[in-house]
Amino acid sequence: MRLFFRLVYRDINLVIKGASDTGAAILFYLLAIIMFPLSSGTDTNLLTTIAGGAIWMAALFASLLSLDRLFRSDFEDGSLEQIVLSGMSMEIIVLSKCLAHWLTNGLPIVLLSPILSLIMGLDYEYWWILAITLLIGTPSLTLIGATPAALSCAIGKGGVLTALVLLPLMLPVLILGSGAISAEISGLGGKGHLYALSAIFPISLLVSPFLASRSLRLGWE
Repeated sequence: MRLFFRLVYRDINLVIKGASDTGAAILFYLLAIIMFPLSSGTDTNLLTTIAGGAIWMAALFASLLSLDRLFRSDFEDGSLEQIVLSGMSMEIIVLSKCLAHWLTNGLPIVLLSPILSLIMGLDYEYWWILAITLLIGTPSLTLIGATPAALSCAIGKGGVLTALVLLPLMLPVLILGSGAISAEISGLGGKGHLYALSAIFPISLLVSPFLASRSLRLGWE
């Protein structure tokens, strides 16, 4: 367990030192949200209507930008293989990578949501539903993205290929997350969407580490 947290700490340090694209992904997220009000004109009702979907769309693409390098740098320089040779389970390594990614990518998105809601003109009474959907949904985005990111390392290709594989897999999270906010704003209540969104996380948590670890092993065979 101590080694698990050491790996998480190591990956977070790499982000802080600038050895990752995560900072650029968060910056993209901020700029994308700021640009929506500028492009929607003076129609505040329209801005409020699209606020949830816009924030979720930006969060999804911010995850896409950083997920391609989730394993790549350690895979290419041999660090990942050395960690495996130390006796640590590959599935645990995948989980540590995913946790570090969420702490440096997903968590900032959640923490920034009240400020960005204000920019998007979303009433404060709906901030809670936005924050909860992001808190539940962003870990799922990371876990879902782990397998395509690992597969891109195994076949030696990334970038556009990773995005093409990831987008269809992430659509349910995007639809349910933005749908919960829209349903709450319209007065229908977003609890049904929240329950469905919550179900994706444990499934991803159980399945993704095994698929991602298998994909990484393919690159060593």
